[in-house]
Amino acid sequence: QESSCRSLCEVVRMERPQAGALGDVPIPRERTPSPLRAVGDVRSAPAPARDFDISPDTTDVIYAEDEEVFRETAVRELLKLGFLRQNIREADNGLEALEHLARFQNEGHITKPLLVLLDVRMPGMDGRECALQIQELVKQKQLRREPYVVCISSIARQVEVDEGGGNFQIVLPKPITVQFIEDSFEHLRQWWTLGFGRQLPAWKNFKAESIDIIAADEEPVCRMASQLAFVQVGVQQAAVVDVESEEELIEQLAEVQAGDQTRPLILLLGKEEWASQVYEWVEEQKRGQALQRAPFVVCTSVDSDRIGASVSNELFHAFLPRNFVQKDVKWSLEYCRLWWLTRSVEPYQKPTDQDQFSDEDCVAEELSDEDHSDVD
Repeated sequence: QESSCRSLCEVVRMERPQAGALGDVPIPRERTPSPLRAVGDVRSAPAPARDFDISPDTTDVIYAEDEEVFRETAVRELLKLGFLRQNIREADNGLEALEHLARFQNEGHITKPLLVLLDVRMPGMDGRECALQIQELVKQKQLRREPYVVCISSIARQVEVDEGGGNFQIVLPKPITVQFIEDSFEHLRQWWTLGFGRQLPAWKNFKAESIDIIAADEEPVCRMASQLAFVQVGVQQAAVVDVESEEELIEQLAEVQAGDQTRPLILLLGKEEWASQVYEWVEEQKRGQALQRAPFVVCTSVDSDRIGASVSNELFHAFLPRNFVQKDVKWSLEYCRLWWLTRSVEPYQKPTDQDQFSDEDCVAEELSDEDHSDVD
């Protein structure tokens, strides 16, 4: 068994976990200092009372876009609609947008709406992760001014109010026009005055003890090694099921569909050959609208470095290096967190004022206290 599974003590070629193409998650990066804490520290007073008499000329705007030509075009369109240049802050990426968000907590028209426009793909921190960070600040009650977050996407062809994923209230096509901005401002007005808006996936729960795991591999020692690593970082042993064949794996995936949909499901997959069957099964369930719990598929094969560089990359959400350690497992949970909290999977509800949140509950915050010299 040990020879077929290869020793976990062999020299590692993959230096750290990597994200697969299947999940298309924001790229995790160094979180020291944490932008959550940096922005949260600026709150020094209670949230101001809302002024319901709103208009573009009294609305503060943050626009994050890494391509200057699109920023210039968007600003011109904003000015045509009545927004004022002195109320608009531009950013090259999500990190700069968070810095502007921090300053706007005590500056600008604090009784009026704050509009945040985010391009999807930007260096450093993209729009998806920035939107997630903002919502985590909101749910931890660290912002005086809750912003209305809008996605700018070149894929969109029309204004989308409920695009089914991400932590954006609406999605606008790129490049944006006066009509698109006018439509979004009307939605902002309804959100600001009447509370109309979509529930966002960032409000879902994500904790290690609330995760279900399927460990799939032919070799018992490999199944034991992978599941034990996740139990050691907080996953409950009772929430782990192991399977030893492809047929048993598909049966188990079908069985867990009746489980708690508020709990993330992670599949620790040690056999590359089984990944295509899992992918086909998931897609078939989606087509039949029968998929209740999509698995987050982590490659735990000893050949994960080779698999990650092959076409099979498209079949996994994340890859653990051959000689993985606890920090690697935590990073794979961070990939899962980004995937889980940027996808609208019902059911979930926005917590009430009585619910408590803490930075320490987030895997990202735990990672921010560690050494990240090897993280891009």
